[in-house]
Amino acid sequence: MKKIIISRTDAIGDLMLITPLIKELKQGVPGASVSVLAGCYAKDVLLNNPDVEEVIEFSGKKELAPEIKKRAFDISICVYPDFRAAMLFKKSGVPERVGTAYRWFSFLAFNKMVKMHRKHSEMHEADYNLMLARHLIGERKASHLYYYMTEEEEQKGLEYVRSKGIRGDFICVQPWSGGSSWNASEKKYSETGAAAAEAGFSVIFTAGGSERAGLGNIRDYAGQKQGLYYMDEDLSIRELAAVIKHSSAFISSSTGPMHIAAALGVRTLTFFPPDRVKAVRWERWKPVGNDCAAIKPGENSKSEKDFEKMPVQEIIAKLKELIA
Repeated sequence: MKKIIISRTDAIGDLMLITPLIKELKQGVPGASVSVLAGCYAKDVLLNNPDVEEVIEFSGKKELAPEIKKRAFDISICVYPDFRAAMLFKKSGVPERVGTAYRWFSFLAFNKMVKMHRKHSEMHEADYNLMLARHLIGERKASHLYYYMTEEEEQKGLEYVRSKGIRGDFICVQPWSGGSSWNASEKKYSETGAAAAEAGFSVIFTAGGSERAGLGNIRDYAGQKQGLYYMDEDLSIRELAAVIKHSSAFISSSTGPMHIAAALGVRTLTFFPPDRVKAVRWERWKPVGNDCAAIKPGENSKSEKDFEKMPVQEIIAKLKELIA
């Protein structure tokens, strides 16, 4: 049996994008046991995943080498090139250590190096992740992301939606993200939600943690309109996912909950930069496995401020086309 550990220690969306790799390793390597080293904020998206043996929490502060060594992993795959995680696997004595070939620490940490440059964004991030294991699973492309929700979670998500007074179909609008990609302003999201409500949609503005402080601004911009609702409560990422599960569409920037929505089969309409901004372009970070569409400014756009110039009715037209 091969004992494999994958490290992806950054954000929620990034962790979601290794779920095809987990699935392929579990199915493609006979008797494989797959564990994941993940950040404490993101790790819960892997709960209930039947292909994951164990999730080990990584904060960069706790000494984990004895724990990793005790588990006697055969292979480590350092998906996110974090120096601390890479050297952790070497210090722990993992025999085969896989990583990209072009980091300054690659020759120090890895003994199986894969030649690839993500910065060119020539393929999807999930496919770059799969490339790191092609010596184990062959050439693969990601067609789905995987998120496993319990019946209890799903029911509680529905109960939450009903507690807000929403009875029919609704749309989730998530105005905030971690700042890793271009995003529209709170005002633009407010206008979009208000226009969707005027078009007959029920809309809930979703938020988590510190993001809830911005809901006051959303209310001020959107005004008092029938069909607008607000996630005032401090829901966990899994509770938020259970709400998204029941929605007809999810509007956001390129953010972790967008990838969760895709995994749940929920339609996504996403603010993205023009393709010339390669590091965060659509082809690399778009949702996988669901019906989706992008809201992009012109190709010559210089910043996310250009989202403000887009007519709201153009966005609503995209939403209607997506849901039709």
